Amino acid sequence: MAPVIDINLGGCYSVKNHPLSGVTLLQWARLLRARWTQIDYLTYWPRLIFLTLLAALNTIGAIADWILYDAKIRAQELNDEPVFVLGHPRTGTTHLHNLLSKDPRFAYANTFQVGFPSSFLSTSWLAPHMGLIMDSTRPMDNMALAWDTPQEDEVAVNQLSSGASPYAPLLFMRREPEFRKFYDFDDCDADDFARWRDSFVYFLRKIQFAAGGKHKRLLLKSPVHTARVKLLKEMFPKATFIFVHRHPYEVFKSAVTMADRYYWQCYLQKPRVEDVQEFILYQGELLHRKYTEDVRGVSEARKMEVSFEEVTENTVTALSQVYKALGWGKDFARFKPVVEAYSQSLRDFKMNEHKELGEDARAVVRERWKAWFDDLGYAR
Repeated sequence: MAPVIDINLGGCYSVKNHPLSGVTLLQWARLLRARWTQIDYLTYWPRLIFLTLLAALNTIGAIADWILYDAKIRAQELNDEPVFVLGHPRTGTTHLHNLLSKDPRFAYANTFQVGFPSSFLSTSWLAPHMGLIMDSTRPMDNMALAWDTPQEDEVAVNQLSSGASPYAPLLFMRREPEFRKFYDFDDCDADDFARWRDSFVYFLRKIQFAAGGKHKRLLLKSPVHTARVKLLKEMFPKATFIFVHRHPYEVFKSAVTMADRYYWQCYLQKPRVEDVQEFILYQGELLHRKYTEDVRGVSEARKMEVSFEEVTENTVTALSQVYKALGWGKDFARFKPVVEAYSQSLRDFKMNEHKELGEDARAVVRERWKAWFDDLGYAR
């Protein structure tokens, strides 16, 4: 499909904010062995050298974690009632995740932990110095980014599994179709699924251990989990799912902005604009289709849907409705002042102003995301 978007594909010397900053030498070697013919070495050699040096340092921390904590982590029981925040990227999942993380009943993965999943227990003293390799705001939307900010668990799993994740296309965008099997694993062989599952469960055990044990419910947010409701329900029968949705045009505009401002910091392979465009469109189709298919199997008491506008414009009311619908209502009075204080702290935050979509782009979004418009009642 011809491009209907315009994005930046450059920045080969950038080394900040890379999703593999915490990779170990073994994980890095496995990824390179599988993808060595697909890397554009002449373009991205500074990034490759930087990641290799980091991998050597990360390996020292990983060995310390393994010696000191591995047996305890593997013995750690998981709280069997995790809460998953779902939604397509750019629908407000981060905002809701941040809000819910203020509730002390929850344990969540922070930026340092997902960035350095193999070593964070023994290297946590380095967390305040993350500014050396990470910006203080997210490149795509200027939201605050700090070492203790709640973050997406799939970032960690992508590293631990050496790329058995839908996040791997950010490295190899021209090969994006090869990673589609990692959304729902329907077409995934047993070995590849085991790479993801074992990495995911091990990371959750590690987060649960870091939180002091199984008394806290895990609060998890990765947009790709939106395609995994059936699988996650099988793994955690008592799981709760909160789905955030937003107008497809706004999501597409925001996704294009994210690609323009951030994706180029990740590439190890030079993509084409049409590769990135297809990644955005296909992901939107798949996440919506799989969610609508799978969520029917979840009991009403363990699922809730809320819109981007409700969460951002009427935050306290929206959170109150979420808590009531999920049977947590009696606890909201205690939590309400925290929500109000956090919302007040964001009073001066200004959301991105995105480029308006041309008619060609709007037509493509209407065609590819038709079910999204229809199912959620959004005007075309």
